[in-house]
Amino acid sequence: MITLSGILVGLFVYVLFAPKRVRRGEASQRIAELYSLEMARSLSELKPGSLEYKLLAAGVRIQPVTFRLLTVTIAIAAGVISLPLLPGLPALILGVVAGYLPYAWLDDRVKSRGREIDRLLPVAVGRITAGLLAGSSIPEVLQKTGESLEIEGPNPLTAELMLTAAELRSKERQQALRGLAARSPSTSFSNLAYLLDGYSEAGGNKYAEVLQQISQRIQQILVARNRAVAKAGDALLSARIIPIVLLIVFLFLTRDPLIRASLWSLPVQAVISAGIGMMVLGYLLIRSIVSEAV
Repeated sequence: MITLSGILVGLFVYVLFAPKRVRRGEASQRIAELYSLEMARSLSELKPGSLEYKLLAAGVRIQPVTFRLLTVTIAIAAGVISLPLLPGLPALILGVVAGYLPYAWLDDRVKSRGREIDRLLPVAVGRITAGLLAGSSIPEVLQKTGESLEIEGPNPLTAELMLTAAELRSKERQQALRGLAARSPSTSFSNLAYLLDGYSEAGGNKYAEVLQQISQRIQQILVARNRAVAKAGDALLSARIIPIVLLIVFLFLTRDPLIRASLWSLPVQAVISAGIGMMVLGYLLIRSIVSEAV
């Protein structure tokens, strides 16, 4: 009996925890591939802003045509599913919104690379500045900084630093650094690339004191910006929760036969559609304000 109980407990523990470990291992592997040097090199060959670039940067392994077909399918499915609850025009509006959501999710995934770079950039700026003031070359400093950050875990900044270090050894300095500035998903990282270009062009040591002062200011700005990003997340969370709460309340109200019958009236459909549109526009406005603020 004790042996049987032990076997059952062992099976229960395995079923409960083994899949999570497997998923964690697979997730860690996907993150490592997403932030690898090969991924950064592939992204540098694509046009930023294109759908192919966004899919690759987000780690979505499908073709742009397939992604577009999936969004159309999602839009049609959402419209059909919502038709019994919100007949007519509201179902059409919900279908359009559902078709837009994958693109919004994709844009957010791409921007997350920039946010992750900004999170690590204060530390990287300090190490880069210290290495340059010690007399090391820019490629060597970028290589060592990337390697030191990689020890702490996979991240997109390491791949960008190591790719730029390799390009500095095979291309002209200006071409390599301006290429980094053009492809960087982080504005702060692009500014750092221009700063390094100016440092090298000014002769290095003559620009050392200015570099140190600017790097300290950059670090202060990035630390403050990262705090603002964390606070802005609360505003976006509220903007997402409110429509969900309103939807739950609306579904509860539709249990009333009179309200359900009124949903077939064109004026009621127009009011509901306008409400859905205002909520979507409000969320996009809040998201835009938050993005510009941070």
